Amino acid sequence: MVGIVDVVLPIISLVIFALLTLPVFKAIRKTQHRTALTLIWFSAVFLVSGAAVANLASQYYSLAPEGTALPFLNITLTGTSLADFSSSFMIDGISIYMAIMFIAVSAVVLFYSVFYMDPSKRPSERYFAIMIILTAALIGAVFSGDLLTLFIFWEAAAAGSSFLMIYKKDPVSLNSTLKYLVMIIIASAFIVFGLSIVYGLTGSLNFWVVRQALTALTDKTLLVIAFILIATGYAIEAAIVPFHFWLPDAYTAAPSSSAAFLSALIDQGSYYVLIRVLLFILTPPGVLNWTFMLAVMAALTMIVGNLFALIQSNVKRLIANICVADVGYNLVGITSVTALGLTGNLYFFLMGGITTALSFMAIGVINHHGFRTFEDFSGLGKKMPFVSLALVIAGLSFAGVPPFGGFMAKYLVFTAAIQANLSWLAVIGVLTSVLQAAYLFRLVNYMYARNPKDEGRIKEPKRLLIPIFILVAAIIILGVYPQIVFNLITPVVNQLQFIP
Repeated sequence: MVGIVDVVLPIISLVIFALLTLPVFKAIRKTQHRTALTLIWFSAVFLVSGAAVANLASQYYSLAPEGTALPFLNITLTGTSLADFSSSFMIDGISIYMAIMFIAVSAVVLFYSVFYMDPSKRPSERYFAIMIILTAALIGAVFSGDLLTLFIFWEAAAAGSSFLMIYKKDPVSLNSTLKYLVMIIIASAFIVFGLSIVYGLTGSLNFWVVRQALTALTDKTLLVIAFILIATGYAIEAAIVPFHFWLPDAYTAAPSSSAAFLSALIDQGSYYVLIRVLLFILTPPGVLNWTFMLAVMAALTMIVGNLFALIQSNVKRLIANICVADVGYNLVGITSVTALGLTGNLYFFLMGGITTALSFMAIGVINHHGFRTFEDFSGLGKKMPFVSLALVIAGLSFAGVPPFGGFMAKYLVFTAAIQANLSWLAVIGVLTSVLQAAYLFRLVNYMYARNPKDEGRIKEPKRLLIPIFILVAAIIILGVYPQIVFNLITPVVNQLQFIP
């Protein structure tokens, strides 16, 4: 039996570890084995939190005999079932899948950050503590069972991200972070206003109570207004065009370890929120038919993201604009409202997060040596062969080249669009992917076909190469054997009987 303690244990354990990180690091700095003790500490953090998530998953999956659909567990803090106004947690296939993904990817990125940020310097302990707290907030968001709890956890994660962006404390990062915070505040205002209308219409904020009430609603004028407000708020936070301008600035100005964390976890969390609200609650056409509007936004996001990436000379900013384009590809899966689309979307979450994290991690190593523009990258394949190879593999995955994970992710979402009679959207997706391949191969041309300015080979940091090549291996293995991920996704799709 799954209880409230099982649900909150991963969240509470991460928060406790985050608070303990501050005094622990003060003690570690006084020793001679700082790096080893730091790695041991963070290994303990993710072993405990990972074990808590694994325990929850094991108990949850044991509730359904083989061949039967998994239940939706709604656990309220008041102990009552589906209370109208009580914070609640909902455990289902998608929340378990997302929690596993967040723990795994967060662990790899944080271990990279340990070597990238130098834990012996202040205030690195605050930086790492914030990463752990943000992971806890994201897990809280995916386990949320009502719109208010989801809003609180998600906004905590979104607002807390600003501390990772502003770490350098230079004018560029300050300006980018301020822009991000202004956008987040505006987004929060839209969402709260929309939630107030939903509560007025339904008398509850619980996911399933709200969905049932909205299905029976006859006059949907106020619902449309609420949808526009909530969708606008989450569109700003997910960097959907035309609300995307904060993302390239923020990711370019932030340390590469921060950009890796934000693109791999915060971005994927924003797509999860859209799935939870749009598919689980406002399921078209029974509740509200929003698909055409989102399809247009998906098309614009794919086009604008890739066009802006095309004109970049700074490689890190190019990757940041690819993150915008990836928002559009994710929206294609949501827009299809099909089982295949949901499968592709969840698979895209993982592969997109891994690929963007890998890109920023590789860029971080390269930027450390002063290489930032295309011209700087001339002949880099000879000077830094291992990091260059990792960046090329990330680029091939972005472009959807088989057998890398990005190919299967794009194949699933584009096929789902065709299946949902949105062939025009699939065509735009394929064409923008071709454009994406063109400018990424231009980068490869600079790295391997041009001569470096000097022939000296640069010593690559072996410690940073370990987490980088863990993600390289994941892109290749999960691309060749996607069934590893599909085994976790299939129960999610089987749960949603209202998704054709």
